[in-house]
Amino acid sequence: MKRLSLILTTAMALSTYGQVVYTAPLGYTKVTIEPSAGGGEAKLTSIAATLLQDVDFSGEVTIGSFNDNAEPAADTQTLSVSGVTWTASQWTTEQHLAYISVADDEGNADGIAPAEEAFLISANSTAGELTLVTTFDLSSKFPASTTIKIRKANTVSSVLNSLTTGSATFQLADRAFVWDGGEWQSLRYLSGTWRDADSITTIVDDMVIFPDEGIFVQRTGTGDMSLTLFGEVPVAPQIATIEASGFLSSRYPVATTLSQLGLQYSNWQAGDRVYIWNGSTWLANRYLAPNWRNADAITEITNDTQISGNTAVFVSRATALSSENGSVTTPLPEGYTVD
Repeated sequence: MKRLSLILTTAMALSTYGQVVYTAPLGYTKVTIEPSAGGGEAKLTSIAATLLQDVDFSGEVTIGSFNDNAEPAADTQTLSVSGVTWTASQWTTEQHLAYISVADDEGNADGIAPAEEAFLISANSTAGELTLVTTFDLSSKFPASTTIKIRKANTVSSVLNSLTTGSATFQLADRAFVWDGGEWQSLRYLSGTWRDADSITTIVDDMVIFPDEGIFVQRTGTGDMSLTLFGEVPVAPQIATIEASGFLSSRYPVATTLSQLGLQYSNWQAGDRVYIWNGSTWLANRYLAPNWRNADAITEITNDTQISGNTAVFVSRATALSSENGSVTTPLPEGYTVD
């Protein structure tokens, strides 16, 4: 059984902005960022922030209209929550995510618990209306009436500045790389802030790191470095949407395997690949039902390839899917329990 030794306590709280009482397994996890070998040789490490921020609101919502704008990145959807009163910028003064829940099949026939997917809140009204950023009509995937949990979003600074006491610190030559859906965006640490490495005056501390996003960290220093990340342990399957390519977080703070990521159930095509970073190179994998295989040595079955907790894999689709068809539901790892 994969018991989470990282758990500190199970906390019970009354939501600040709703009347839902919930229990949350809270804890911390340490993420190691590999040092360079010295002599100016940089080291790339794949990391992810798998723990979630506390729930600030939980309740029932109704999915409203989808606003299909000229640019998919600008598409939004409205949700309404009855019987609540918020300030005009309740969920946007600091960036928050709405986690929408859905059972993954009729009657839960496959035994997988209801899953959830996170969307950025771009606006809210004082009378319980939310505007979410989405590239597809949520009603194509979620029931008209469902539940949400609102959590503060993880950001570049909240993740990368969580250095463990006594840990080495970032240097000017270090970089972080975030996949923006089409290319790697390079970030640089300078004068106490994270900045766009290609536009050094642009501060990106508040860039949202979504729960299904991984980060590459490139270090030039040789000292030990680790991050201590606090939060709530995911206890439900997690949904991501991968239309073409994406650096996908492992989603849970424990080791799992390639087959347990659940990628093979996401409208997988013959030319699609999953690349696992082994610390120095990408290992390419291809799915030929019912097994994952080494894409460069197709007779080698790779189902049990280890995926470390708090890391990420790179998913590349040969043929892009529509957003609503690109769902990846990562089930809880086998034997995963929370004390």
